[in-house]
Amino acid sequence: MRPTRLLPLACLLVATLNAAAFGTTGLRYADAEDAERQMIDRMLGSDHWPFRVFALLRLERYRGEDVGGLVAGKLGDEAWAVRTFAVRTAARLGHAPAPEAFASETDGRVVRAALRHGIRLPPDRITPGIRALLATPALDELLLGVELAALTDIEALRTNARGRVTRLIRNMDDAVAIRVSRPLARGLGVTGPHPATRDEWHAWMRGRTPDTLLAPPPAPGVAPPAGNAVAELEPEAFSRLIGYLDALRQRDLDLAIAMDSTASMVPMINATRAGVESLILFLDHISRTLRLGFVAYRDHDNPPVWEGHPFTSDVDSIREFLFGIRITGGADLPEAVLDGLTACGQLDWNRDATREIILVGDARPHEDDEYKLTGLLESYASAGVTVHAVHVPQQPNPDYLARLDRPRAVRYRQEIAEHNLRTEEAFAAIARLGGGERVQLTDATELVPAIMHLTIEETWWSVFDAFYAMYLDLCR
Repeated sequence: MRPTRLLPLACLLVATLNAAAFGTTGLRYADAEDAERQMIDRMLGSDHWPFRVFALLRLERYRGEDVGGLVAGKLGDEAWAVRTFAVRTAARLGHAPAPEAFASETDGRVVRAALRHGIRLPPDRITPGIRALLATPALDELLLGVELAALTDIEALRTNARGRVTRLIRNMDDAVAIRVSRPLARGLGVTGPHPATRDEWHAWMRGRTPDTLLAPPPAPGVAPPAGNAVAELEPEAFSRLIGYLDALRQRDLDLAIAMDSTASMVPMINATRAGVESLILFLDHISRTLRLGFVAYRDHDNPPVWEGHPFTSDVDSIREFLFGIRITGGADLPEAVLDGLTACGQLDWNRDATREIILVGDARPHEDDEYKLTGLLESYASAGVTVHAVHVPQQPNPDYLARLDRPRAVRYRQEIAEHNLRTEEAFAAIARLGGGERVQLTDATELVPAIMHLTIEETWWSVFDAFYAMYLDLCR
Protein backbone atom coordinates (compact mmCIF):
# COMPACT_ATOMS: atom_id res chain seq x y z
CA MET A 1 0.00 0.00 0.00
CA ARG A 2 1.63 3.20 -1.21
CA PRO A 3 0.36 6.81 -1.36
CA THR A 4 -1.69 7.25 -4.53
CA ARG A 5 -4.77 9.23 -5.43
CA LEU A 6 -8.17 7.85 -4.44
CA LEU A 7 -10.74 8.05 -7.27
CA PRO A 8 -13.68 10.33 -6.42
CA LEU A 9 -16.56 8.46 -4.82
CA ALA A 10 -18.78 11.36 -3.83
CA CYS A 11 -21.92 9.98 -5.44
CA LEU A 12 -21.70 6.73 -3.50
CA LEU A 13 -20.83 8.44 -0.23
CA VAL A 14 -23.35 11.27 -0.17
CA ALA A 15 -26.21 8.83 0.31
CA THR A 16 -24.33 7.02 3.06
CA LEU A 17 -23.36 10.19 4.89
CA ASN A 18 -26.72 11.89 4.53
CA ALA A 19 -28.28 9.11 6.59
CA ALA A 20 -26.29 10.25 9.60
CA ALA A 21 -27.21 12.78 12.24
CA PHE A 22 -24.69 15.50 11.45
CA GLY A 23 -23.10 18.07 13.66
CA THR A 24 -21.77 18.54 17.16
CA THR A 25 -23.83 21.63 17.99
CA GLY A 26 -27.15 21.05 16.24
CA LEU A 27 -26.52 24.02 13.93
CA ARG A 28 -27.67 23.55 10.37
CA TYR A 29 -25.04 24.41 7.81
CA ALA A 30 -27.67 26.11 5.68
CA ASP A 31 -28.24 28.54 8.57
CA ALA A 32 -24.56 29.41 8.99
CA GLU A 33 -23.45 32.94 8.15
CA ASP A 34 -22.73 33.49 4.47
CA ALA A 35 -19.19 34.61 5.26
CA GLU A 36 -18.54 31.37 7.15
CA ARG A 37 -19.84 29.13 4.37
CA GLN A 38 -17.89 31.07 1.76
CA MET A 39 -14.72 30.73 3.83
CA ILE A 40 -15.20 26.97 4.23
CA ASP A 41 -15.82 26.61 0.48
CA ARG A 42 -12.58 28.49 -0.27
CA MET A 43 -10.66 26.38 2.22
CA LEU A 44 -11.98 23.12 0.76
CA GLY A 45 -10.65 24.27 -2.61
CA SER A 46 -7.29 25.47 -1.29
CA ASP A 47 -4.08 24.07 -2.77
CA HIS A 48 -2.67 23.84 0.80
CA TRP A 49 -3.88 20.64 2.41
CA PRO A 50 -3.96 21.89 6.05
CA PHE A 51 -6.60 24.43 4.98
CA ARG A 52 -8.75 21.60 3.61
CA VAL A 53 -8.30 19.70 6.88
CA PHE A 54 -9.26 22.72 8.99
CA ALA A 55 -12.38 23.08 6.82
CA LEU A 56 -13.30 19.45 7.55
CA LEU A 57 -12.79 20.01 11.27
CA ARG A 58 -14.99 23.10 11.09
CA LEU A 59 -17.75 21.14 9.35
CA GLU A 60 -18.10 19.00 12.48
CA ARG A 61 -19.87 22.03 13.97
CA TYR A 62 -22.85 21.59 11.64
CA ARG A 63 -25.51 19.17 10.46
CA GLY A 64 -27.43 18.81 7.23
CA GLU A 65 -27.35 17.04 3.89
CA ASP A 66 -25.06 19.67 2.37
CA VAL A 67 -22.45 18.87 5.05
CA GLY A 68 -22.61 15.22 4.01
CA GLY A 69 -21.85 16.12 0.42
CA LEU A 70 -18.88 18.31 1.34
CA VAL A 71 -17.32 15.63 3.55
CA ALA A 72 -17.95 12.91 0.98
CA GLY A 73 -16.12 14.93 -1.64
CA LYS A 74 -12.97 15.06 0.48
CA LEU A 75 -12.90 11.28 0.84
CA GLY A 76 -11.65 11.47 -2.76
CA ASP A 77 -9.10 14.23 -2.12
CA GLU A 78 -5.73 14.00 -3.87
CA ALA A 79 -3.89 14.33 -0.53
CA TRP A 80 -3.90 11.19 1.60
CA ALA A 81 -3.76 13.28 4.80
CA VAL A 82 -7.02 14.99 3.86
CA ARG A 83 -8.63 11.62 3.18
CA THR A 84 -7.68 10.37 6.66
CA PHE A 85 -9.26 13.43 8.28
CA ALA A 86 -12.33 13.03 6.05
CA VAL A 87 -12.79 9.50 7.41
CA ARG A 88 -12.60 10.89 10.94
CA THR A 89 -15.07 13.70 10.22
CA ALA A 90 -17.54 11.37 8.51
CA ALA A 91 -17.49 9.02 11.50
CA ARG A 92 -17.63 11.92 13.95
CA LEU A 93 -20.73 13.26 12.25
CA GLY A 94 -22.63 10.07 12.76
CA HIS A 95 -21.82 7.41 10.21
CA ALA A 96 -18.57 6.06 8.82
CA PRO A 97 -18.31 5.59 5.05
CA ALA A 98 -19.33 2.24 3.55
CA PRO A 99 -16.51 -0.26 2.82
CA GLU A 100 -17.11 0.28 -0.91
CA ALA A 101 -15.77 3.81 -0.52
CA PHE A 102 -12.26 2.38 -0.16
CA ALA A 103 -12.32 0.08 -3.18
CA SER A 104 -9.62 2.11 -4.95
CA GLU A 105 -7.64 3.19 -1.87
CA THR A 106 -3.99 2.10 -1.90
CA ASP A 107 -2.53 4.27 0.86
CA GLY A 108 -2.15 2.24 4.03
CA ARG A 109 -2.58 5.28 6.25
CA VAL A 110 -6.06 5.93 4.89
CA VAL A 111 -6.91 2.23 5.25
CA ARG A 112 -5.66 2.48 8.84
CA ALA A 113 -8.06 5.38 9.50
CA ALA A 114 -10.93 3.34 8.08
CA LEU A 115 -10.13 0.27 10.18
CA ARG A 116 -9.71 2.35 13.33
CA HIS A 117 -13.22 3.64 12.91
CA GLY A 118 -14.63 0.14 12.74
CA ILE A 119 -15.05 -0.05 8.95
CA ARG A 120 -14.68 -3.73 8.05
CA LEU A 121 -12.89 -3.83 4.71
CA PRO A 122 -12.97 -7.04 2.60
CA PRO A 123 -10.06 -9.35 3.55
CA ASP A 124 -9.11 -10.02 -0.06
CA ARG A 125 -8.88 -6.27 -0.62
CA ILE A 126 -6.46 -5.42 2.19
CA THR A 127 -4.50 -8.62 2.82
CA PRO A 128 -1.93 -8.27 -0.01
CA GLY A 129 -1.01 -4.72 0.95
CA ILE A 130 -0.61 -5.55 4.65
CA ARG A 131 1.50 -8.61 3.83
CA ALA A 132 3.79 -6.46 1.71
CA LEU A 133 4.22 -3.94 4.53
CA LEU A 134 4.99 -6.67 7.06
CA ALA A 135 7.64 -8.09 4.74
CA THR A 136 9.57 -4.85 4.28
CA PRO A 137 12.80 -4.07 6.18
CA ALA A 138 11.83 -0.35 6.28
CA LEU A 139 10.83 0.46 9.87
CA ASP A 140 8.09 2.99 9.11
CA GLU A 141 6.34 0.67 6.65
CA LEU A 142 6.77 -2.35 8.93
CA LEU A 143 5.17 -0.48 11.84
CA LEU A 144 2.28 0.60 9.63
CA GLY A 145 1.82 -3.04 8.65
CA VAL A 146 1.74 -4.06 12.31
CA GLU A 147 -0.88 -1.40 13.07
CA LEU A 148 -3.02 -2.51 10.14
CA ALA A 149 -2.78 -6.19 11.04
CA ALA A 150 -3.76 -5.40 14.65
CA LEU A 151 -6.84 -3.56 13.39
CA THR A 152 -8.13 -6.58 11.50
CA ASP A 153 -9.61 -9.90 12.61
CA ILE A 154 -7.67 -11.73 9.88
CA GLU A 155 -5.78 -14.30 11.93
CA ALA A 156 -3.12 -15.02 9.30
CA LEU A 157 -2.14 -11.33 9.25
CA ARG A 158 -2.20 -11.06 13.03
CA THR A 159 0.05 -14.13 13.35
CA ASN A 160 2.48 -12.65 10.83
CA ALA A 161 2.49 -9.34 12.72
CA ARG A 162 3.13 -11.06 16.07
CA GLY A 163 6.19 -12.76 14.60
CA ARG A 164 7.56 -9.50 13.17
CA VAL A 165 6.96 -7.67 16.46
CA THR A 166 8.71 -10.40 18.43
CA ARG A 167 11.78 -10.27 16.17
CA LEU A 168 11.81 -6.47 16.17
CA ILE A 169 11.77 -6.21 19.96
CA ARG A 170 14.34 -8.98 20.44
CA ASN A 171 16.81 -7.40 17.99
CA MET A 172 16.28 -3.67 18.67
CA ASP A 173 18.87 -1.39 20.20
CA ASP A 174 18.06 1.80 22.09
CA ALA A 175 18.23 3.92 18.93
CA VAL A 176 15.58 1.79 17.24
CA ALA A 177 13.53 1.62 20.43
CA ILE A 178 13.39 5.41 20.73
CA ARG A 179 12.37 5.77 17.09
CA VAL A 180 9.65 3.10 17.04
CA SER A 181 8.21 3.20 20.56
CA ARG A 182 5.19 5.41 19.91
CA PRO A 183 3.83 3.69 16.77
CA LEU A 184 4.75 0.27 18.13
CA ALA A 185 2.88 0.95 21.37
CA ARG A 186 -0.13 2.09 19.37
CA GLY A 187 -0.07 -1.05 17.22
CA LEU A 188 0.18 -3.24 20.29
CA GLY A 189 -2.53 -1.41 22.20
CA VAL A 190 -0.21 -0.23 24.99
CA THR A 191 -1.99 2.55 26.88
CA GLY A 192 -0.49 5.13 29.19
CA PRO A 193 3.30 5.46 29.50
CA HIS A 194 4.87 2.99 27.08
CA PRO A 195 8.31 1.35 26.95
CA ALA A 196 10.96 3.63 25.45
CA THR A 197 14.23 1.69 25.63
CA ARG A 198 15.37 -1.74 24.53
CA ASP A 199 15.41 -3.07 28.10
CA GLU A 200 11.93 -1.70 28.80
CA TRP A 201 10.55 -3.39 25.68
CA HIS A 202 12.26 -6.65 26.64
CA ALA A 203 10.70 -6.41 30.09
CA TRP A 204 7.31 -5.71 28.51
CA MET A 205 7.65 -8.86 26.39
CA ARG A 206 8.40 -11.11 29.34
CA GLY A 207 5.35 -12.96 30.58
CA ARG A 208 3.35 -12.34 27.41
CA THR A 209 2.34 -15.11 25.10
CA PRO A 210 2.31 -14.47 21.34
CA ASP A 211 -1.48 -14.44 21.15
CA THR A 212 -1.64 -11.50 23.62
CA LEU A 213 0.83 -9.24 21.80
CA LEU A 214 -1.71 -7.43 19.61
CA ALA A 215 -4.72 -5.47 20.77
CA PRO A 216 -8.12 -6.81 19.69
CA PRO A 217 -9.56 -5.16 16.56
CA PRO A 218 -12.06 -2.33 17.13
CA ALA A 219 -15.77 -3.04 17.09
CA PRO A 220 -17.73 -1.92 14.01
CA GLY A 221 -18.78 1.73 14.01
CA VAL A 222 -16.26 2.92 16.57
CA ALA A 223 -16.63 6.68 17.05
CA PRO A 224 -13.51 8.89 16.97
CA PRO A 225 -12.49 10.73 20.13
CA ALA A 226 -14.76 13.59 21.11
CA GLY A 227 -13.54 17.15 21.11
CA ASN A 228 -12.63 19.48 18.29
CA ALA A 229 -11.32 22.92 19.17
CA VAL A 230 -11.80 24.18 15.60
CA ALA A 231 -15.50 23.29 15.56
CA GLU A 232 -16.06 24.93 18.93
CA LEU A 233 -14.78 28.39 17.92
CA GLU A 234 -17.30 31.16 17.39
CA PRO A 235 -17.43 32.43 13.78
CA GLU A 236 -15.39 35.57 14.46
CA ALA A 237 -12.66 33.59 16.23
CA PHE A 238 -12.66 30.98 13.46
CA SER A 239 -12.16 33.74 10.88
CA ARG A 240 -9.19 35.09 12.86
CA LEU A 241 -7.74 31.57 13.15
CA ILE A 242 -7.86 31.09 9.38
CA GLY A 243 -6.27 34.49 8.90
CA TYR A 244 -3.47 33.40 11.23
CA LEU A 245 -3.12 30.06 9.45
CA ASP A 246 -2.81 31.95 6.18
CA ALA A 247 -0.08 34.15 7.70
CA LEU A 248 1.81 31.04 8.83
CA ARG A 249 1.54 29.68 5.30
CA GLN A 250 3.43 32.75 4.05
CA ARG A 251 6.15 32.29 6.67
CA ASP A 252 9.66 30.95 6.09
CA LEU A 253 10.90 29.63 9.44
CA ASP A 254 14.52 29.05 10.46
CA LEU A 255 14.52 27.32 13.85
CA ALA A 256 17.73 26.52 15.73
CA ILE A 257 17.68 24.34 18.85
CA ALA A 258 20.62 24.69 21.24
CA MET A 259 20.47 21.79 23.69
CA ASP A 260 22.59 20.84 26.67
CA SER A 261 23.94 17.36 25.85
CA THR A 262 25.29 16.33 29.24
CA ALA A 263 24.19 13.10 30.95
CA SER A 264 21.41 14.67 33.03
CA MET A 265 19.65 15.73 29.81
CA VAL A 266 19.30 12.22 28.34
CA PRO A 267 15.47 12.10 28.72
CA MET A 268 15.07 15.41 26.84
CA ILE A 269 17.56 14.36 24.15
CA ASN A 270 15.67 11.11 23.69
CA ALA A 271 12.37 13.01 23.48
CA THR A 272 13.88 15.14 20.72
CA ARG A 273 15.15 12.05 18.92
CA ALA A 274 11.70 10.48 19.09
CA GLY A 275 9.73 13.56 18.10
CA VAL A 276 11.95 15.47 15.69
CA GLU A 277 10.48 13.88 12.57
CA SER A 278 6.90 14.78 13.46
CA LEU A 279 8.02 18.26 14.56
CA ILE A 280 9.78 18.98 11.25
CA LEU A 281 6.95 17.64 9.11
CA PHE A 282 4.23 19.41 11.10
CA LEU A 283 5.93 22.82 11.14
CA ASP A 284 6.82 22.41 7.47
CA HIS A 285 3.17 21.70 6.64
CA ILE A 286 1.90 24.87 8.33
CA SER A 287 4.75 27.11 7.10
CA ARG A 288 5.88 27.95 3.58
CA THR A 289 9.34 26.58 4.38
CA LEU A 290 10.89 25.16 7.54
CA ARG A 291 14.58 24.64 8.22
CA LEU A 292 15.80 23.15 11.48
CA GLY A 293 19.34 23.59 12.79
CA PHE A 294 20.78 21.98 15.89
CA VAL A 295 23.61 22.71 18.32
CA ALA A 296 24.50 20.26 21.09
CA TYR A 297 26.70 21.88 23.74
CA ARG A 298 28.47 20.60 26.85
CA ASP A 299 31.18 22.31 28.93
CA HIS A 300 34.82 23.22 28.51
CA ASP A 301 36.06 20.08 30.28
CA ASN A 302 34.31 17.90 27.65
CA PRO A 303 35.72 18.92 24.27
CA PRO A 304 34.50 19.55 21.71
CA VAL A 305 32.36 22.02 23.60
CA TRP A 306 29.65 21.86 20.93
CA GLU A 307 28.56 19.96 17.84
CA GLY A 308 26.31 21.45 15.20
CA HIS A 309 24.08 20.50 12.31
CA PRO A 310 23.30 23.08 9.59
CA PHE A 311 19.78 24.14 8.75
CA THR A 312 17.88 21.46 6.87
CA SER A 313 14.46 19.97 6.25
CA ASP A 314 16.02 16.51 5.79
CA VAL A 315 14.53 14.39 8.56
CA ASP A 316 16.99 11.52 8.12
CA SER A 317 19.99 13.85 8.35
CA ILE A 318 18.79 15.46 11.59
CA ARG A 319 17.87 12.08 13.07
CA GLU A 320 21.35 10.70 12.27
CA PHE A 321 22.95 13.72 13.92
CA LEU A 322 20.82 13.43 17.06
CA PHE A 323 21.63 9.76 17.54
CA GLY A 324 25.33 10.51 17.05
CA ILE A 325 25.54 13.20 19.74
CA ARG A 326 28.18 12.42 22.36
CA ILE A 327 26.55 12.68 25.79
CA THR A 328 28.89 13.25 28.73
CA GLY A 329 28.76 14.71 32.22
CA GLY A 330 30.44 17.84 33.58
CA ALA A 331 32.70 18.47 36.56
CA ASP A 332 30.62 21.40 37.80
CA LEU A 333 26.98 22.45 37.58
CA PRO A 334 27.19 25.38 35.10
CA GLU A 335 27.55 24.53 31.39
CA ALA A 336 28.87 26.28 28.27
CA VAL A 337 25.57 27.98 27.46
CA LEU A 338 27.42 30.94 25.91
CA ASP A 339 29.26 28.65 23.50
CA GLY A 340 26.07 26.89 22.49
CA LEU A 341 24.23 30.11 21.75
CA THR A 342 27.27 31.59 19.99
CA ALA A 343 27.45 28.52 17.76
CA CYS A 344 23.87 29.17 16.62
CA GLY A 345 25.10 32.41 15.10
CA GLN A 346 27.41 30.43 12.82
CA LEU A 347 24.48 28.71 11.11
CA ASP A 348 23.54 29.83 7.61
CA TRP A 349 20.45 31.89 8.48
CA ASN A 350 17.96 33.05 5.87
CA ARG A 351 17.74 36.77 6.60
CA ASP A 352 14.23 36.93 5.11
CA ALA A 353 12.88 34.15 7.34
CA THR A 354 11.38 34.24 10.81
CA ARG A 355 14.48 33.36 12.86
CA GLU A 356 14.23 31.73 16.28
CA ILE A 357 16.62 30.01 18.68
CA ILE A 358 15.33 27.70 21.40
CA LEU A 359 17.74 27.03 24.26
CA VAL A 360 17.00 23.78 26.13
CA GLY A 361 18.99 22.95 29.25
CA ASP A 362 19.09 22.16 32.94
CA ALA A 363 22.16 24.20 33.93
CA ARG A 364 22.92 27.92 34.12
CA PRO A 365 25.75 29.62 32.24
CA HIS A 366 29.11 30.25 33.90
CA GLU A 367 29.15 33.49 35.87
CA ASP A 368 32.25 34.65 33.96
CA ASP A 369 30.23 34.40 30.72
CA GLU A 370 27.29 36.55 31.78
CA TYR A 371 28.66 39.83 30.37
CA LYS A 372 29.46 38.26 26.98
CA LEU A 373 26.12 36.45 26.99
CA THR A 374 24.24 39.72 27.49
CA GLY A 375 26.05 41.26 24.54
CA LEU A 376 25.35 38.22 22.36
CA LEU A 377 21.63 38.26 23.15
CA GLU A 378 21.39 41.97 22.47
CA SER A 379 23.08 41.44 19.09
CA TYR A 380 20.62 38.66 18.23
CA ALA A 381 17.69 40.89 19.20
CA SER A 382 18.95 43.77 17.07
CA ALA A 383 19.34 41.37 14.12
CA GLY A 384 15.74 40.15 14.49
CA VAL A 385 16.60 36.72 15.91
CA THR A 386 14.36 35.70 18.84
CA VAL A 387 15.84 33.57 21.63
CA HIS A 388 13.58 31.40 23.81
CA ALA A 389 14.70 29.41 26.87
CA VAL A 390 13.35 26.05 27.99
CA HIS A 391 14.44 25.22 31.55
CA VAL A 392 14.51 21.57 32.60
CA PRO A 393 14.87 21.43 36.42
CA GLN A 394 17.33 18.83 37.60
CA GLN A 395 16.04 16.03 39.81
CA PRO A 396 18.06 14.43 42.64
CA ASN A 397 19.76 11.22 41.52
CA PRO A 398 17.89 8.50 43.47
CA ASP A 399 20.82 6.04 43.41
CA TYR A 400 23.24 8.64 44.72
CA LEU A 401 20.67 9.85 47.25
CA ALA A 402 20.20 6.32 48.61
CA ARG A 403 23.90 6.13 49.48
CA LEU A 404 23.89 9.29 51.58
CA ASP A 405 23.20 9.62 55.27
CA ARG A 406 20.38 11.95 56.26
CA PRO A 407 22.40 15.18 56.78
CA ARG A 408 24.24 14.80 53.46
CA ALA A 409 20.98 13.88 51.69
CA VAL A 410 19.39 17.09 52.98
CA ARG A 411 22.38 19.15 51.80
CA TYR A 412 22.29 17.42 48.40
CA ARG A 413 18.61 18.22 47.92
CA GLN A 414 19.25 21.82 48.95
CA GLU A 415 22.10 22.10 46.44
CA ILE A 416 19.86 20.82 43.62
CA ALA A 417 17.06 23.21 44.64
CA GLU A 418 19.45 26.17 44.73
CA HIS A 419 20.93 25.18 41.37
CA ASN A 420 17.45 24.95 39.81
CA LEU A 421 16.49 28.35 41.17
CA ARG A 422 19.63 30.00 39.81
CA THR A 423 19.17 28.29 36.44
CA GLU A 424 15.53 29.38 36.31
CA GLU A 425 16.58 32.99 36.95
CA ALA A 426 19.33 32.79 34.34
CA PHE A 427 17.03 31.29 31.69
CA ALA A 428 14.37 33.92 32.44
CA ALA A 429 16.99 36.62 31.84
CA ILE A 430 18.11 34.95 28.60
CA ALA A 431 14.54 34.87 27.29
CA ARG A 432 13.93 38.48 28.33
CA LEU A 433 17.09 39.76 26.65
CA GLY A 434 16.41 37.56 23.61
CA GLY A 435 12.87 38.87 23.20
CA GLY A 436 11.46 35.38 23.66
CA GLU A 437 9.60 33.25 26.17
CA ARG A 438 10.77 31.11 29.08
CA VAL A 439 9.26 27.67 29.55
CA GLN A 440 9.83 25.22 32.40
CA LEU A 441 9.43 21.49 31.77
CA THR A 442 9.65 18.45 34.02
CA ASP A 443 8.19 15.88 31.62
CA ALA A 444 10.26 14.97 28.55
CA THR A 445 7.13 14.18 26.55
CA GLU A 446 6.18 17.88 26.75
CA LEU A 447 9.32 19.07 24.95
CA VAL A 448 8.20 18.80 21.32
CA PRO A 449 4.79 20.44 22.00
CA ALA A 450 6.63 23.21 23.89
CA ILE A 451 8.92 23.83 20.90
CA MET A 452 5.86 24.00 18.67
CA HIS A 453 4.23 26.49 21.06
CA LEU A 454 7.22 28.80 20.85
CA THR A 455 6.79 29.11 17.07
CA ILE A 456 3.12 30.19 17.17
CA GLU A 457 1.02 32.77 18.99
CA GLU A 458 -0.19 31.78 22.47
CA THR A 459 -3.78 32.64 21.50
CA TRP A 460 -3.89 29.55 19.28
CA TRP A 461 -2.01 27.04 21.42
CA SER A 462 -5.07 25.00 22.37
CA VAL A 463 -6.25 24.82 18.76
CA PHE A 464 -2.87 23.73 17.42
CA ASP A 465 -2.41 21.29 20.32
CA ALA A 466 -5.65 19.58 19.31
CA PHE A 467 -4.71 19.65 15.63
CA TYR A 468 -1.22 18.28 16.35
CA ALA A 469 -2.68 15.44 18.46
CA MET A 470 -5.04 14.48 15.63
CA TYR A 471 -2.17 14.85 13.12
CA LEU A 472 -0.01 12.43 15.14
CA ASP A 473 -2.89 10.00 15.52
CA LEU A 474 -4.01 9.99 11.89
CA CYS A 475 -0.92 10.87 9.88
CA ARG A 476 2.16 9.61 11.75
